[in-house]
Amino acid sequence: MTEKVTLERRENLPMPLNYLASAEDLAAWYAGGLLWSLEHGERTLAISCFDTRAAYGFDMNQAAQAVLRAVTDVLYDHPEAEGLNILCGDEASWRAYNFWWNMLYAEHKPEHEH
Repeated sequence: MTEKVTLERRENLPMPLNYLASAEDLAAWYAGGLLWSLEHGERTLAISCFDTRAAYGFDMNQAAQAVLRAVTDVLYDHPEAEGLNILCGDEASWRAYNFWWNMLYAEHKPEHEH
């Protein structure tokens, strides 16, 4: 399943206009969007991630962990999904999502500061 996921740093992504109070709310919002896409026949999925500290006021690391768990749960539950592209619209989201993807799902864990 994890082989279906790619992470990509992408400039000039439009930021969604919504208000979410927590990392868990953000994760549920992304999962809901993926489920909607699957219900409407899409099989190649994508989400766009941004610096949650700047946008919503909550921790980027918590957001990345919650979102990655939620979206991988969707992929596990829906094998018809052919892939998921996680687009990171800024450096903070890229660092957090890339780090937590590797920490949670990579066979070999990345080095990190203590």
